[in-house]
Amino acid sequence: MAEGVQIQGLCRFSFPCTGGFKKYHESLKERRAALYAPKRLDERTLWFEHVFMPPLRAQSDGDFIMHLLLGEDFPEPWRARVEAAIKDCPQVQAHWREPGDHRAICRDVMWGGRDGTRAVVAEFRLDDDDAVAVDYMQQLRRSWNRVGRLANFAGRVALDHGKGVVLEAVEGGAIKPHVLNTHCWSAGLAIYLKPDDEAIVMDFPHHKIWARVPFVNLTDSVMFVRGDHDHNDARTPFGAGQPVPVPDAEIAPMIQRRFGIDLPAFQAEWRTLTRT
Repeated sequence: MAEGVQIQGLCRFSFPCTGGFKKYHESLKERRAALYAPKRLDERTLWFEHVFMPPLRAQSDGDFIMHLLLGEDFPEPWRARVEAAIKDCPQVQAHWREPGDHRAICRDVMWGGRDGTRAVVAEFRLDDDDAVAVDYMQQLRRSWNRVGRLANFAGRVALDHGKGVVLEAVEGGAIKPHVLNTHCWSAGLAIYLKPDDEAIVMDFPHHKIWARVPFVNLTDSVMFVRGDHDHNDARTPFGAGQPVPVPDAEIAPMIQRRFGIDLPAFQAEWRTLTRT
């Protein structure tokens, strides 16, 4: 008998592919050059090390898989830094792939991770400069008993944890935090699917998912971090979020508590990197 909730996420780390980007490139060669530019990789790897990874290591529920999709030609020294960052977190599985069609490769990775013995799979996506709270996997598993009652005839239902923090890189090398209530952003948004469903999370554009499947938005806990800086493929839609007032003195401790992220240490390294 199938039982339980499987949880798996997908992160595409500067993966050179056809499709999958809002920014236009004339060729795959041009896209690879843009993605692998040393300054860009310096910055994105720092976000990965300081923001993306800490809460995955600290998850209260360790029964999950985070698929990390990278190009097989991902350059050094950044490849060594990524491998070092994930070494102590076996839930993060690196996939070093040849360039190809974005959708087909993502589908192959996610289908390959499905566990057919589970009753349902919860899938989510993160960018390499995003994060989820230390109890995110636990909340996805616990929420199924309630949210699953709303699933459509195909067994699909989406759960959006819409309260989060944007870390905005501003002029002068500073990081400015914003606490917001949001709706249908990609970080903190998951979809529950049957294990044999041909769809994957990437088949549901996050900003349109409410029109495709039954949808629940929760804002009771701060559940995601989104990075906002010059190397985003798409900039943060601040106007679509509702600010949540939090005293400045409480933000860094809250980020440490909810995500295991040392914000002052990250700010210091970011300032040093961007001023050089």
